[in-house]
Amino acid sequence: MDFLKRYLLPRLIQYLVVIVIGITFVFLIPRLSPVDPVQQLINTIRMQGTYLDPQAAEKLTETLKELYGLKGSLLQQYLAFWKRLVRGDFGPSLFQFPIPVVSLIKSSLPWTTGLLTVSTIISDFEAGSASQPFLHIYTGFSA
Repeated sequence: MDFLKRYLLPRLIQYLVVIVIGITFVFLIPRLSPVDPVQQLINTIRMQGTYLDPQAAEKLTETLKELYGLKGSLLQQYLAFWKRLVRGDFGPSLFQFPIPVVSLIKSSLPWTTGLLTVSTIISDFEAGSASQPFLHIYTGFSA
């Protein structure tokens, strides 16, 4: 019980605080940027040669703001951000619109896991038994 009170519970609280602060920074940093992602996307569509009449551009702007969670006050956006995060709804990708971010994560996760596994095995081997002879040769120390 002493282990729980003195070590485990404070660590869990610390982890939760760090996660909340990190997610809050993830929320705030894009909103502090001077670039409007919705306007940037509409400009990209226009630069590709697509004509948008002003009413269609306004309707598209409102729809994209709704999709990206940019409607309402900053507090409303923050609460909606947490709701979507808890549900696992990360919305559409900014750079590969209209592909959902979740599908991009699912397609990248096996490769990321494979690279992590291989690099962990290599680093464990490198730091472990493979470096033992060199440790003795260069430092005169044997483990």
